Amino acid sequence: MSRIGEAQPLRTAMRQAARMLQILTQIKTDFSTLDRRAVFAFVYAAVGLTCITYLKDPKYLQAILAGTPWAHVGDEAAMSSTNNLYALVWWVCVSLAFYFVIPALFVKFVQKRKLSEIGLANKVEPGFLKLLVVCVAFMLPLVYLMSLTDGFSSKYPFLKVYDGSPYLTWTLLIWELVYFAQFFGLEFFFRGFLVHSLKPSLGFYSIFAMTVPYTMIHFQKPMPETFAAIVAGIFLGWISYKNGTIWLGLVLHCAVAFSMDILALWNKGLL
Repeated sequence: MSRIGEAQPLRTAMRQAARMLQILTQIKTDFSTLDRRAVFAFVYAAVGLTCITYLKDPKYLQAILAGTPWAHVGDEAAMSSTNNLYALVWWVCVSLAFYFVIPALFVKFVQKRKLSEIGLANKVEPGFLKLLVVCVAFMLPLVYLMSLTDGFSSKYPFLKVYDGSPYLTWTLLIWELVYFAQFFGLEFFFRGFLVHSLKPSLGFYSIFAMTVPYTMIHFQKPMPETFAAIVAGIFLGWISYKNGTIWLGLVLHCAVAFSMDILALWNKGLL
């Protein structure tokens, strides 16, 4: 009886191991049929956006630079008494790393694809200037109306001055240029990397798959802007899908963002 009792746990363990092996085999079989580019795009989007959300905290920069000759930079980013430019620059650096650098390197050196295949083609969209003028003419009145709301004025610009210094200085110019760099990474990631990595397997649905996480990164912004992001995501995704470039989206994003900052400052009497 004792030997039978001792053998029972062993048989149970063997059955569990066999079941686990069966599950792993099934997973391997199921995943082997998937488009690896699409799988990587989806999984990396989840990982990359998570990293940006948490690592943008300037306390990480402070910890990285602690004990180095540049420790004051980290301290300034985490606890500035003048403005938050250092913290914003850190956010943009983190964003560019995960929006552009990592996926671009993976696409080029692992997938062996040209970056021109995922939005960075050396051309502009047909009718670029005409379409740009029409889009700006449509967007600016909406941006102006949004700038009159309390939620908008409290959110923009991201640059905050704490010591009473005027906004119209080199600090604002530096911020806007850094801000534009962030939009390059954002457009590359959503309208370039995601759309064109998902396009072979999802086709036109890749535009809508991209629009979901793009909308979600606007959840901390005013509600009208978040709803506008749905429309913008679909439209700019369609432009990139049809033409293979992100340039119209990049210029539009920069123009609208700059207008939002200037109008917000103007309405608050800071210009």
